Amino acid sequence: MLRVTVAYCRLVGVSTGTYAAGLARYSSDTKPVVPPNESAQTKKPRQRIKYMAIKPTSPALTRMAAKIKEGEVAMDIVKEVDHFKFTTEDLIRALPMHRAQLLGGVDMTVSSADLMLSSKEDMVGMLYDLRTKRVESIISAFNGAQLKQYLQQHKLKEAGTKKEMVNRILNDVWGISLKALEARFAMPKEDADQDGLTMPLSDDTITLLRTLEDGYLRQLEEEFRVKIVVDSQKREARVTGVMHHVRGALSTLRERLTANTTVQVELAKYGVPRVLSEKHTGRIAGVINRATGGALSSKNGEYFVRGDSPVAALDAQRALVSAMVEPKNQALFVVVPEGISDMATCTVTPASSPFSQPPTFVPDMAFHTSSDMDAPTPISLLARHVLLERKDNGSISRGSRGLVQTLQGWAAKQPCIAGQSAYLSAKLGTVMVDMDSSHKRLATQFYSPDDLMAAIAQRAPLFGFSSNVSPLKWLRESAARESTTKQVVLKFCRLDLPLSSKQPQANSIAKSNYILPASSDDNTLVARIDVKAGKVDFGSAQVDHICDMRTANVIILQPAQDLQICISSRQSVNVTADLSKALEHVVHKLGISGHTNQHAVPHRHEVVETHLGRFGLETAEVVDVSRVQSSTGTAVRVHQTWDVIDDLRFSQVELLPAAEGRVSPAFMNSEEDWERHLLSLFKAALEQPSSGMPTTDSISSAH
Repeated sequence: MLRVTVAYCRLVGVSTGTYAAGLARYSSDTKPVVPPNESAQTKKPRQRIKYMAIKPTSPALTRMAAKIKEGEVAMDIVKEVDHFKFTTEDLIRALPMHRAQLLGGVDMTVSSADLMLSSKEDMVGMLYDLRTKRVESIISAFNGAQLKQYLQQHKLKEAGTKKEMVNRILNDVWGISLKALEARFAMPKEDADQDGLTMPLSDDTITLLRTLEDGYLRQLEEEFRVKIVVDSQKREARVTGVMHHVRGALSTLRERLTANTTVQVELAKYGVPRVLSEKHTGRIAGVINRATGGALSSKNGEYFVRGDSPVAALDAQRALVSAMVEPKNQALFVVVPEGISDMATCTVTPASSPFSQPPTFVPDMAFHTSSDMDAPTPISLLARHVLLERKDNGSISRGSRGLVQTLQGWAAKQPCIAGQSAYLSAKLGTVMVDMDSSHKRLATQFYSPDDLMAAIAQRAPLFGFSSNVSPLKWLRESAARESTTKQVVLKFCRLDLPLSSKQPQANSIAKSNYILPASSDDNTLVARIDVKAGKVDFGSAQVDHICDMRTANVIILQPAQDLQICISSRQSVNVTADLSKALEHVVHKLGISGHTNQHAVPHRHEVVETHLGRFGLETAEVVDVSRVQSSTGTAVRVHQTWDVIDDLRFSQVELLPAAEGRVSPAFMNSEEDWERHLLSLFKAALEQPSSGMPTTDSISSAH
């Protein structure tokens, strides 16, 4: 060890005499230390030490360093400098973070659009600060010779300091001058002539024009008795007619396009609001901002949302309602295998799914069970289990009956109206829950099922269901497919607004366009249109009016899929010529018929007026449906879905007691039929889709 250390010191140029004196001073050995002789000094170092030596700098590296210092290294200077290029839009997107840094940790969920409503001086000042930071980063990245070379390539003046040259690049090459920033907030001026006025249009204004509801410009023409022509190529809107009518129409149009889309949301209008802490409300605001781009703020228990456009404002309100309002007619049941009902085996774990319902708010906790017991069979689980259910007061506790009797009683509450049929369906998936985050976290330990559900009930829970499951097992292991069809499926929710009149007031149009109408899942239209040979066959359109709908989320506390059972009352709607034309218009606008309207912007909330009332588009999907029949008679539908509006692709497995899900009153009143159907559902939830499902005789023997 001593020799190794000496060799190291010689390699790094330390005097051996100094080393020997130091070692003698601190060594416990009384014998003098003798310096190594010359032969030892010339001995080749051992293999493990040679990597510790300091080698001289390579001549090539020395020359390269000198060239870098002099700015002579060959590079594409235009390409290198243009890597730092930015636009005014980039600066605007950075405004929320910059404002938060200036004001010291304020809420960063405020969108750029909200800040655009600030004073012109404040906005330009913040944008100029951001521009200055970009200038400083370019100054530190390049030397003077490189900046001069860049200016030479653009045939601009090369003299001046580095800061002057960078500002010249921003002003004259990239167009990011202080005047350009100020012009961003300047109101466009109309050019007047003898016949009317012409208003220049920016790209943003043209986009907003495309989001206006159909017929709005024609309504303005009728109201003010003028002619309006929008020329997207020339980027202008021309209004002709009597001058004071022209000015009135232009003023109304400008107010409509630049309207303040901040609206107050009265949650009680949509249902029973959840009682949440400020902490969790802030968390929801962040979720809504990321999902829709809208901003949420609250003051004294009142909620306000804002979007950059009418559609964005409606989406933000829809997300808020989904997150803050308890769904109507929704039940919760928890099936606990008898063996683990009193054991601390349950907890919740973080989870997320963009396919969950409610669609614009994603609950983030899923249920997890850990037990050494063998997984129960479908027969034993149905025959021996403890059932927890959510009561009317919001608590979750044990019920007095099993799942079969409880579900049968729940379904019996479904109203039976003449001319309507009852439909029953179930989907496989995962039940998830969102809870108020101001409480103690539950994901840190295991609980008994009763204790876990009681703790969740105290946290203002919102339950959601993700039905995205893999279809491969069903398509591979189940009985042979009967058929596969492709359909366009459109869902419209009833809007609680009167039918539009022929001459509505312009102000009322502008306001109602930003406010989310009250709607309900139990009053919807569902249109199914076949796709044949790549073309939408509008002649095959079938429309159902869902008059009442109830859902039950069934959590199975075992390594299995959960269930969502849905029962609805519906009746067939006569597809009139007007309704067929309205459906065709929506499909063409969405661009899924091969006849895309390039001047339209597909979006949610598209309004369709029918003889049944006014409906707004909720979802638009293209679905491949594979029909499979199980050995017990349960009809299996495997849906491979493309959500056109949100551009999501997912798969669903739906189980029906009959071919199309229609059930008779005799089925609803038969405990034996419910038992047989639930056994099929349990077998599917335990991922046993192959044939050989047991019969009800087997169930009876297990009791």
